[in-house]
Amino acid sequence: MNRLERYIALQLLRPVVGVFFIVLVIVLAFYFSRYLADAVVERLSLQAVAQLATLKVSLFFDVLIPGAIFLGIIVGLGRLQGGYEITAMAAAGVGRQSVVRAVLMIALAGLVLVGLLTHVFRPWAYENLYRMEGEMAAQIDLDRVEPGRFEIGDEQWMIFAERRDGEALINVLVHQRLPTYRNLLRAERLEQRSRDDGTIALDFLGNVRFYRLEQGGDADLVNRSETLTVVLDPPPPVERNRIRRALPFSRLIRAAGALEWGELQWRTMMPLSSVVLAFAALALARINPRKGQASKLVAASVVVALYFSVLGTLADRVDSEAIAIWPGLFWLPLVMMPLLALKLWHQWRGPGAPL
Repeated sequence: MNRLERYIALQLLRPVVGVFFIVLVIVLAFYFSRYLADAVVERLSLQAVAQLATLKVSLFFDVLIPGAIFLGIIVGLGRLQGGYEITAMAAAGVGRQSVVRAVLMIALAGLVLVGLLTHVFRPWAYENLYRMEGEMAAQIDLDRVEPGRFEIGDEQWMIFAERRDGEALINVLVHQRLPTYRNLLRAERLEQRSRDDGTIALDFLGNVRFYRLEQGGDADLVNRSETLTVVLDPPPPVERNRIRRALPFSRLIRAAGALEWGELQWRTMMPLSSVVLAFAALALARINPRKGQASKLVAASVVVALYFSVLGTLADRVDSEAIAIWPGLFWLPLVMMPLLALKLWHQWRGPGAPL
């Protein structure tokens, strides 16, 4: 790559990076505010909120990077045309190959980076995200209970405690709401422990009073004892539709179901999208320097949004087996690439500027 091609690549790379970070900040702010709202209820630390938001945003990199490459190349080429640098290159005898090579270098760098993200980082990130969300969704966590306030564990549990003694709660009132009845428990002490089978047990100790209020008109139940143990239901297993995202490539290949093939195709299509969208940017980047590129940017934003919407729709169809696994998600590049090649041939078939 000669000096001119490096210059072109640098002028294209700057807006690519700029677009990426602008969108990144917007998405990060959205998820940070969302998890901050959950933190008020779940008693999450700011560190946990930051970890969840960062993990969630990083999982969008496989979409953000190809999208930033597309929009950034259009902006960069638009600037070069607006400054008549492309025209000057053509007048100096520089052919289209220099522009194409610069675009191709950025596209290949995006392909490698997104490939690493989808096949290495994505499973690790989803595994940690599901683990943290599972801990947040725990039915009851006594560590979150603040003495003197009513705390909601989930849609079933509400807890009040006068004070705390280490990890235990003192003088507690616990309300459990179920579809057909309500439970009310009072005790001098409440402790939480994990059982060998992975479930959680609540030990009510000292002057335990238990009331069951039936909703259907049956006789209520009242009991009093010195100890009472309540075993919480185990958390439901992670759905197959979600757990596939945390599986490494080798396990996805062995599973070989429609959902797994859909995930494999997504991890393959995202890197390829860097190349497809880079050449789409080449085909759409030509502007009239006197008119600017505002309208071109609006059209480009619509194109990239439509591209990922169609890709997401195809992924859903593959998952539900509404379309064949092959070509599956690859329908989109198989249709787009010939159309892009035809448009580029039409633009480049005669003499003129490199674009």
